[in-house]
Amino acid sequence: GAIADMQMSTCASKAKKEAQQAMSEMMEDDATITDMIEYTQELIQKQGMSETEVSISIWNTVMQAVEWNKKEDLVAEQAMKHLRTYTPLLAATAKSPKAELSIMLRVQEYCYENMNFLKSFQKIIIMLYKTDVLSEDTILRWYKSAHSSKGKSVFLEQMKKFVEWLENAEEESDEEEEEA
Repeated sequence: GAIADMQMSTCASKAKKEAQQAMSEMMEDDATITDMIEYTQELIQKQGMSETEVSISIWNTVMQAVEWNKKEDLVAEQAMKHLRTYTPLLAATAKSPKAELSIMLRVQEYCYENMNFLKSFQKIIIMLYKTDVLSEDTILRWYKSAHSSKGKSVFLEQMKKFVEWLENAEEESDEEEEEA
């Protein structure tokens, strides 16, 4: 019943903290991305953590690993450089649409909660798209209906042109298939 559920959630919370601690130590020790991917796959297969939980843990750990610049224009560049290192890790972990969407929502919340990152949202999302962490479908779903209310108008406006580009690219590829 309720006690068992509470114990399960306590165990899950403890497992997430341990996972973040372990990943944090791996980053400090300059572990290879391959080693980190092996570790995260083990969390999913042996520890029973979901792709979504592990993906969010990776994002949280990666973003906590740095002393961020206080200047908004410099923080974007710093974040892109730092995140790019870990995109293969995120791509290897967030394979399901649910995990992808949870990362996108976490990025939205993070940029909303950390005002220096407000203008970096679109850059981060596009980089995650280009490095195969986020799919076109996930971005379109987020844009149309699955976004969080936190900073919604700011982030939807930032993503508008990119979403239009995605939709046009999709229409063009549909037309090419029809002509073939």
